[in-house]
Amino acid sequence: MRALPGRSSRSSLVETPASVTRDSVAAEQRRRILRAVAELVAKRGYDAVKVDLIVKRARVSFKTFYAHFAGKDECFLAVFDTAAAVAARSMRAAVAEAGDSWPRQVDAALRALFSLVTADPSMARACLVESLTAGPPLIARYERALGDFAALLEPGRRLSAHEADLPPTLDDTVAGAVSWFLYQRLVVGEIDELRRRRPEALEFVLRPYLGEREARAQARALAAIGSGDDAA
Repeated sequence: MRALPGRSSRSSLVETPASVTRDSVAAEQRRRILRAVAELVAKRGYDAVKVDLIVKRARVSFKTFYAHFAGKDECFLAVFDTAAAVAARSMRAAVAEAGDSWPRQVDAALRALFSLVTADPSMARACLVESLTAGPPLIARYERALGDFAALLEPGRRLSAHEADLPPTLDDTVAGAVSWFLYQRLVVGEIDELRRRRPEALEFVLRPYLGEREARAQARALAAIGSGDDAA
């Protein structure tokens, strides 16, 4: 889940080793390769990225690249897996800090997810947009990541006055809608709009579970509570 020059050094979805020592050379090489693939795929599209472009951007040799990965496909799978793991860890931590309120938990998860996207739009575009064109293994990982987000929504069913009538696919549908919302913003380059429109996204997520009036009230209240964080 950076098209703009100057942001590429502030990676949030591929973590940088604290220091580059003899023991961490391989980890640093791998990090540079993953970053190069994410940026190239985000800019050019998956099919247009070749290994020669990757090694040039990552400043590694072909031998080094193939010491880490069998090819471009395996490398991009690693990009997605790394980004998905960081995103999941960030959302879990945010939910854990949010307390027992389910609307607050959902709000915390969306804040964490949207923050990662705005901090690293190239990685987000590679994972949320271009991965859908990279073949069945990537699509399977994409769907699994959506399933993890849908699991966060499932407790909302018990808060619904119409729990028995909620369709079994609701959680997956809402998770997919959030992903589509991010997809659209990434495609048209409206990354800076995400912070402003997050309350709107939260209301959309809460509405099928809490009803329109309560969802709007919760979204507005949580937006007001978090306005200081957004301004920081």
